[in-house]
Amino acid sequence: MSETQTVDTSRPARKKPLNLALLVALAALGLSGWQLYSTQQELTAARQELAGRLAEGNGASKELRGLTEQALTAARATDAKLAVLETRVNESAGQYATLNGMYQELTKNRSDWLLSEVEHTLAIASQQLQLAGNVPAAISALQMVDARLSKFDQPQLIAVKKAVATDLEKLKALPYLDSVGLTVKLDRLMLSSSTMPLAVDAHHLQDKRSAKPVAASAPFWERLVADISQSLGELVHIRRMDKPEALLLSPEQSFFLRENLKMRLLDARLALIQRDGTTFNADISAAQDYVQRYFDGDAPATRQWLATLQELKAAPLSVTLPDLNASLKAVRDAQGNKGD
Repeated sequence: MSETQTVDTSRPARKKPLNLALLVALAALGLSGWQLYSTQQELTAARQELAGRLAEGNGASKELRGLTEQALTAARATDAKLAVLETRVNESAGQYATLNGMYQELTKNRSDWLLSEVEHTLAIASQQLQLAGNVPAAISALQMVDARLSKFDQPQLIAVKKAVATDLEKLKALPYLDSVGLTVKLDRLMLSSSTMPLAVDAHHLQDKRSAKPVAASAPFWERLVADISQSLGELVHIRRMDKPEALLLSPEQSFFLRENLKMRLLDARLALIQRDGTTFNADISAAQDYVQRYFDGDAPATRQWLATLQELKAAPLSVTLPDLNASLKAVRDAQGNKGD
């Protein structure tokens, strides 16, 4: 019996530690369960957050993919535009090269045209100068050529410019000849030669002036003596004549004398236009000889006529005119160099 009691009293003493261990185990299990639940909750929250972020990343990726596609499309369009632009640049380069070649050819042709034009103008001016003695026309032509050449700075035109300038200075240094004024004076002399008194006409007028009229109230015998004296005076004239041939001119010869005088003046006018000093002076001297021999030298009209003739005789026509060979040679040399 005592052993049985001993056994019975010892069992409750062993049950306490067991319950404590069970409680500790249950607590540990609960803690583990809580930790598991908390971990699952955290994992669920993390999974949800990760899913949200993955969703956001997927949207951003789609947006980025769209932007990338847009960028690629813009890049393709830009490449296409660059290709078109490059094609146009190549076309423009080709057109520029063509235009440059055309411009060089045009410049070359323009220089050739300029030299041909200058040569033609100088040839005409030289003909005017040598054949007609037209110095003002030659000066105008050279001034026009000089102004035309001044617009070009090409080296091959330097010699031409110098030659033209030299010839222009030579022409300007010539004495001035008023061709228009001299021509007007010649025309005036030709017109006045028709009315200028001849020597024979002057003597007839002197005879009429020397006869003294008799008054009508004079006695008969005085009038008879006056008539007889006048009649005898018309039959016989005693005078000193330095130019006897002038009194022998008939009216027809007087007409041809005036016409010959006009022809001499007309020839002098042609010589003036041609700047022929020898012919001009010969015609002026012949006209002066006609007037001094056959016209009344005491008449005011004749004196004025001869004075005008002396002014014409002093005109500077006997001047050696320069030629334009230097300018023409320079132009032809420039054309030859252009061809080479």
